Amino acid sequence: MERKGNEIISLLKEMVKKAIEEMMIEERVEYLEEHTETKGNGYYIRDLLTGVVGIEGLRVPRTRDGNFRSVLIPYRRRYTADIEEVIRALFIVGVSRRKLAEVLEILYGAKLSASTISRMAEVGVEEVGRWKSRSLEERYAVIFLDATYFSLRRVRISREPIYVALGVRGDGSREVLGWWFGGSEGESAVLWDEILRELRERGVREVGLFVTDGLRGLKEAIFRHFPSSGYQRCIMHAVRYTLTRVRVSDRQRVAIMLKRIYRSGSMEEAKEALEGFKRAFRHVYPRVVKLWEENFEDLLRFLHFPSEIRRFIYTTNQLERLFKEVKRRLKVMEILPCEENAEKILYLILYDLNERLSRRKLPGFESALSEPSHPLAQEVGL
Repeated sequence: MERKGNEIISLLKEMVKKAIEEMMIEERVEYLEEHTETKGNGYYIRDLLTGVVGIEGLRVPRTRDGNFRSVLIPYRRRYTADIEEVIRALFIVGVSRRKLAEVLEILYGAKLSASTISRMAEVGVEEVGRWKSRSLEERYAVIFLDATYFSLRRVRISREPIYVALGVRGDGSREVLGWWFGGSEGESAVLWDEILRELRERGVREVGLFVTDGLRGLKEAIFRHFPSSGYQRCIMHAVRYTLTRVRVSDRQRVAIMLKRIYRSGSMEEAKEALEGFKRAFRHVYPRVVKLWEENFEDLLRFLHFPSEIRRFIYTTNQLERLFKEVKRRLKVMEILPCEENAEKILYLILYDLNERLSRRKLPGFESALSEPSHPLAQEVGL
């Protein structure tokens, strides 16, 4: 029994260590994407106390500027937590309930069932509701809107959209404004209309720019509730859509010419690149050319904003990174349970990710909003 206990403890250490190291690497990747002026600079080694076991030799990523800090572990301080905090933390990173029950029996001498573990990791419906209905700030520089799909069990298992709104404040910090279950086979502008109404009811009054995909009806819904806001249609969604509608032999050339459009330094330069694209493909792919002609202003609106923030606002990548992390943590589940339990699980994950996002600021926003002549400052009403 003692030997088995030691083996499980060793397994737990390696499991937690690997999970933390992988998440810190992802944090550094995101940091470097947002701070292109610096690069990675290897790792340093430190130990960590979790309240269950001590983890030795943890590889913590560094950057050359020395400013990267992982929010997973406190800087220059060992972390301690009680048993419920440990259970929640391990549950969030994907450790199964049965494995947790086995480990905790060895470590604490208490035989906990999988259902007990679930209750300790769970949060109440009221807590989830309070967080999802909390008051929001009056002004956001940018709000990203997008949906992703998960398998959810109702009467039967089906893939359903989960809608998420992510806000960027004037100082560049980010906030998960909420998530909503779609309950339908596809993304719907009707539900987005309800979500936008809810954001107003929770206190949002001014938004500098909404960044979304090209879902039909969504732009109109945005302007119904926030008529003075700007609208940016995600460039990457449009590029991917375009490339699926041209021959494989033409995709490389089309991609290069599209890149000349959205990598332009100004609207004038982008218009010249669009003319070149039209001349090359208007007779071969008239519908594709029409898409870029008719949506040119919405696709290139980011060029009206300061150059230091353009890379953050011309796509919905901020949300796609969030979706990727949520799906990584949910990988061991494969299927979300009923909606109520799925709400609790998503709350645990998104609350944790929201804490991370709120501490890490996107560079450029604060300086852009400090200058009243900048378009973004004018949009937000400063």
